[in-house]
Amino acid sequence: MPASPRSTGRPVALIIARATLLAYPELLPELAGALHARGHGVLLQVIDHEREADAALAALDPGGVAGIIAAVRPSDAAIARAAAGRVPLLLYNCHAAGPTVDSVSCDHAACGESLAALLLEAGHRRFGIIGASALVGVERAGGAVATLRKGRALTIETVRGDYSYASGAAALDELFARMKPRPSAIIAVNDAMAIGALDRARALQVRVPRDLSVVGIDGTQAARLPSYELTTMRQPLHRLATTAVDLLLERIADPLRPVEIRLFGGEMIVGRTARLERPVRRLTVARTPRG
Repeated sequence: MPASPRSTGRPVALIIARATLLAYPELLPELAGALHARGHGVLLQVIDHEREADAALAALDPGGVAGIIAAVRPSDAAIARAAAGRVPLLLYNCHAAGPTVDSVSCDHAACGESLAALLLEAGHRRFGIIGASALVGVERAGGAVATLRKGRALTIETVRGDYSYASGAAALDELFARMKPRPSAIIAVNDAMAIGALDRARALQVRVPRDLSVVGIDGTQAARLPSYELTTMRQPLHRLATTAVDLLLERIADPLRPVEIRLFGGEMIVGRTARLERPVRRLTVARTPRG
């Protein structure tokens, strides 16, 4: 770990979506603990939707914070305004359209690709994708769909949820209504929607994984419950959090250093919700980090 720059005595602002806090209750302690160890407190700003990120950034007093960690993606214009105001900013688990701001993220597209490849290898050919409109969901679904097309999947149908459990259940109903015959595998871009789809399938007396495989992405605590044991891609939260804090404090100490974009692989967790032809070991996958 690099040497800690001298603390300014000011907190670091953390902008985060309420759904993210609920899905990852361990994330806030990870980030707050890493910041506290380096001499900074946390000014928490919780928003309900990603579209509120710009307003949350604008509401911050630049003189009142040492820097900002945004766990939601602001617009390019908002990122440019932060840079013009000389406010150190880091994007957590998302990234800008270009190399304009430091970011630390799981490789979302690679997570989708890995799950799609796993299911293709198991012989699945009819796929339902439960996506979402925010950038992370788009990247995860995009990685899955690209791999399925290369793997000659027979059918790929995509519906959008809103990252919630309820939207995952509704998405399964929509996929079943659209696809005849039904899909043999569902890839959801987060665990909450995968669990919603899984419970809905059980309510419809669809046998999982014999008749339907359901997988998600995130590796949340809920996914590990004995009633689910979801097959998923787990994010390396500790590495993401500590790296995010390191990069932000390096930016505070040296505002002119080159922009860094760090990508980390997700770990495949094979649970009981996917029909596979043979046992699969845990696997960590990612592209080469950019920076």
